[in-house]
Amino acid sequence: MERLPFEGREARVRTFILRLRPGTDLMEGIRTFCVERGIRSGAITTLLGSLRWMRYVYPVPDSKALSGLRYCAPIVLDGPVELLSGAGTIGEMREDGEAVVHLHAAFTDPEGRVFGGHVLGGPVAVTVEVAIDALDGVALSRAVDEETDMPVFSIE
Repeated sequence: MERLPFEGREARVRTFILRLRPGTDLMEGIRTFCVERGIRSGAITTLLGSLRWMRYVYPVPDSKALSGLRYCAPIVLDGPVELLSGAGTIGEMREDGEAVVHLHAAFTDPEGRVFGGHVLGGPVAVTVEVAIDALDGVALSRAVDEETDMPVFSIE
């Protein structure tokens, strides 16, 4: 049987709007909200606001890696950091069912230079506003993919 180049399923959507308060860690705040609201699979469709500082990574070439890339060492960007836009996926780790947030964003440093990458976290400065679409009828499970040796979501 031929393997399709994609995975996909239909889901029912419930939309939540979240405001994170000053001092709240961006990633932990989103994760905690999802756990408390029973959001097991979802999509982050809007991300705006400011952080005191943030940690992030981005992919770099690595000829030794199965996928040909790896993430760079974590970067700490001193703030304030302005979140221009972000999108992400919410699911569960396959091995233990722990809630996980996978978030990418574009952001600026205090000089207005624009950066982007895979967000690891950082404390809210003034506010962060997040729109989350809870995806009912589908399960997003994150584990290391055998084909790429990178963590990815499977759609079940």
